[in-house]
This record gives sequence, structure tokens and C-alpha cells, in this order.
Amino acid sequence: MKKVMTNKRKENLQGTLFAAPPLIAFALFGLIPLLVSLVLSFCLVEYNYEGGVELTFLGLDNYIEILTNDTRFLKSIGNTFIYSFITVFLQIVLALILSICLNTKIRFKKAFRTILFIPYVCSMVAIAIMWKWVFDYNYGILNDILKSMNIAPINWLRESSTSMLVIIVMTVWSGLGFNMILYSAALGSINRTYYEAAEIDGANKLQQFWHITLPQLKPISFYLIIMGFIGSLQSFANFQIMTPDGGPDDSTLTMGFRVFQVAMGDDANVPGWGMGYASAMGWIVGLIVMVFVVIYFYFNNRKEKN
Repeated sequence: MKKVMTNKRKENLQGTLFAAPPLIAFALFGLIPLLVSLVLSFCLVEYNYEGGVELTFLGLDNYIEILTNDTRFLKSIGNTFIYSFITVFLQIVLALILSICLNTKIRFKKAFRTILFIPYVCSMVAIAIMWKWVFDYNYGILNDILKSMNIAPINWLRESSTSMLVIIVMTVWSGLGFNMILYSAALGSINRTYYEAAEIDGANKLQQFWHITLPQLKPISFYLIIMGFIGSLQSFANFQIMTPDGGPDDSTLTMGFRVFQVAMGDDANVPGWGMGYASAMGWIVGLIVMVFVVIYFYFNNRKEKN
């Protein structure tokens, strides 16, 4: 009996040792910064003359100021949702079309899938720099093409009517491969007898797509939509590289980008150092993202119960 207990204690100790590194890393780089940001969100953070930091408790003043008077943050919420809706919609539709095309009997099907998936695994920084070069006003390849057609060049990244469009195009292009791969896998798992029965009943290709393919793809579509929204709401690197100042008239200023601006002290209108104000913004963004997470788990649990 003692030997069994000793072995069990050894197993528990070994399990604890194996689990400790990721738990310690999460506590140091996840949990503790999260709690610190929560505390700072209720404070005014300022430097003192001795080089230290002073905290003045403000209660909910930061949150009230952000939600009632900070027009730039409120505009960033609108920009973020416009960007998210258009990006997710285009990625879903185009990925579905491509996956259907690549699930037919065509040559070099695997090569096409690989080529379309490559942008997804590339660094967003590298992708943003590449697309910034494409759309550059002075030496961008797109404007060179327009000049060769005797069309006046367009300042894509410095005009409010085109700056967001450029980033949407880049984001759709870079994330299309992931959605396409998941749709391709889902299409391959649909039972072919459904289509055979539909053909016997006289259903054409469009009717088969509408009544068989789309309903069968509903779970993966819902997953891609929710995950796409969560990712889009947190977008930062592509905006910061393509339009470092938030674009003309704040046309590309998103929630994540606005938090970064305030935290780095780029806004003179924010009192103090800005870290407390930015922390409050960060928690508002986190709560918005949490809404979509809750929606996903709610509908996912309902599906499992049914």
C-alpha cells in the first residue's frame, strides 16, 4: 500500500513539474499584466520629478471619458467594425468559391492550394511592407501600371476614401488561404449520397449547393465568422505599418491602434502618461471581443446538446 502511495506521489510531482513552466509563463506574461492593466485603468498614471511613477485613483473617470468624450476612440470603434464586417464577409465568400473550384477535378489542385495558403503563414509585418510598396504613391507598382495607361496616379494610403480599402484588400488576401483549407476539408467530408439522391430527384447544381452544401457547411462557416471577427477586432500590425498615423482623417484608426497611440504617449490631449487611459481602452476592447467569444461558446454548446 505504501509503495502504491509513493508511486502516486511521484506521478503527481512529475505532473506538477511538467505543468509548472507554462503556468509560470502564463502568470508572468499573461495574468499579472492583465491584473496590473485593470488596476491602471482606474488611475491617472504620471511621472514624478524623481523618475518614478505616481498613481492617482480616478474610479470610473477614464471609462466615462472614453465612452462619452473621446471622439477618436468612438470613431475607431466604427472603423474597426466596418473593417471587420467587410473583411470577414469577403474572406468567407471568396474562400467558399475557391474551395468549391479546387474540389473539382482540375490539374495541379494541390499546388494551387499551397500557393493560396502561403500568405497565411507569412509574417503580417512582411506582408504589410510588401503591399505598402505596391500601393506607394511615388514608386508603387500599381501606380506605375496606371501611368502606363495614361491614368493619373492615386495616393492610395493618404486619401480617406481609399486607405481603408487598401488594408481590407491586403487582409483578405493574406487570410484567404486558411478559410479555403478549412472549407475544402469540410466539403470533402460531405456524404456524396446526398448529391446522388438530389440528382435522382432532379435537383440542379444550384439547388444542390443551396439545400445540401450550404447547410452542411454551417458549423464551419459559423466558426470562421466568429473567429474572423475576433481576429479583425484586434488587428494592429497591418494598420500600424500601412498607415502609421491612423490614416487621413483617422480613416484607418482602429481600436487596437488607438490603444497603442495613447499608451505610447502619441496623443497630447490624454492626461498624464496615458498608460492608465490606454488600459481602460484595452479593457473596453477586451469586453467587446468577449461578447463574440460568449456568442461562439453559447451556440457551440447548443449544437452539442442538440
